[in-house]
Amino acid sequence: MPDPIEFSRGGRCPAFRRLRPGVALAVCALVVGCAGPQPDTDPPAEAPTAALAPEAEPWEPSPRDEAIRHVLAAEIAVRRDRLDQALSHYARAMAVSRDERVAERAVQLSFVLEEEGVAREAAERWRELAPERVEAHQLLGLLALRRGDETAAREELEKTIERWPGTAGQAFLQLGMLLGHGADAEAAARVLAELAEVHADVPEAHRVLAAAAERAGDDDKAVAAAARAFELAPADREAGATLLRVAFQAGHAGALETDDALAHLERVRETQPALTSRTALLEGHLLREAGRPEAALGAYQRGLEADGDDQDILYGRGLVRAETGDVDGAVEDLRRVLEADPGDAHAQNALGYTLVDAERDLAEARELIERALQQEPDNAAFLDSKGWLLYREGDPEAALDYLRRAFEKEPHGEIGAHLGEVLWELGEREQARQVWRRALDAERGRRVLERTLEDYEVDLDDE
Repeated sequence: MPDPIEFSRGGRCPAFRRLRPGVALAVCALVVGCAGPQPDTDPPAEAPTAALAPEAEPWEPSPRDEAIRHVLAAEIAVRRDRLDQALSHYARAMAVSRDERVAERAVQLSFVLEEEGVAREAAERWRELAPERVEAHQLLGLLALRRGDETAAREELEKTIERWPGTAGQAFLQLGMLLGHGADAEAAARVLAELAEVHADVPEAHRVLAAAAERAGDDDKAVAAAARAFELAPADREAGATLLRVAFQAGHAGALETDDALAHLERVRETQPALTSRTALLEGHLLREAGRPEAALGAYQRGLEADGDDQDILYGRGLVRAETGDVDGAVEDLRRVLEADPGDAHAQNALGYTLVDAERDLAEARELIERALQQEPDNAAFLDSKGWLLYREGDPEAALDYLRRAFEKEPHGEIGAHLGEVLWELGEREQARQVWRRALDAERGRRVLERTLEDYEVDLDDE
């Protein structure tokens, strides 16, 4: 057990011996003095008789005594896991104490208990007692955002930046973490946009804004902010990674033209060679989605020249090789991925599907696809592979169940092409046309669907 806390008057205060040291210090800061027992130097005087004892005067506790009482009661409640009682006592202690640590403790407990009214009151008291503490301004800004007062939030967060002991960039990074939890995403993005405008030359301000806009679903604002951050700090790896992420996401979602997204990725690749492999992976994915497989292969090749063992790039190139008819190349890439990670369900499925589609080694394909399905039994792509395998094995009726389930989970163009083909072969031609019409609305897999319609000489526009 640690030694009891020493007090300025030299004695020991037995009342605090059972408290944790940090708590005892906080309590003792409220105490002007705490004299412990002194050694007896004279024999004790004879106690007065009851008849001679003076009449006791009524005792009124001082604010200091009240604060001590409530802090002690609060810490006892914390030990008993009665946090609601602890917060009540700390709130009362805070009202009569001028110790900022009491207000800070009340803030902490109120956030744990999600008592925003008490949290606001405690944070305001904390700010009053310690105006230089940026934490109080941060929390008041967050609380203002939560109640929809963006003006108050901006004012408090600006004070956080002004009084931050480090750089403005560090302050923005801290705000980014704070506002990413519990604040309305759109409101946070608006407030951060105003703050970033004031601090226009701080790269981190725009980087944090990009992340906030991304959470709010505003891809245009996210890309613009990330591009500005990268412009201000082209050598900053985090700025480059942020621009890669938001530009790719915007391009993938269709919020940004593919060529515009690729232009941002190219800027990062040319400026930060260390990110070449990661950039190549994203470029290849966008080009593949855009129906430009040859360009995608070029991007993947560029990435493998930078890192020949990148499993994600090998996987992506394997898929593109399969789509372009290079089955041997696809099988080679996907086998390399599985050599590095034999349990990779997506690589198992991709290799199995490639073998099925090429009508090669169906026994191995079955083993691979079933192993993938054991890991993710509801994965639409895996269900599609199993259905396509059954169809290739000559069991279209069994295939139908897997393909229907896959298409309902994900109305992908390629899955729709397979389902429609099986329905057509089973004589359900109107159902096949309905599936194909629905699959035409899919953003992905259109090329497989278009080839299927050509093979069956079906023109849905004429029907």
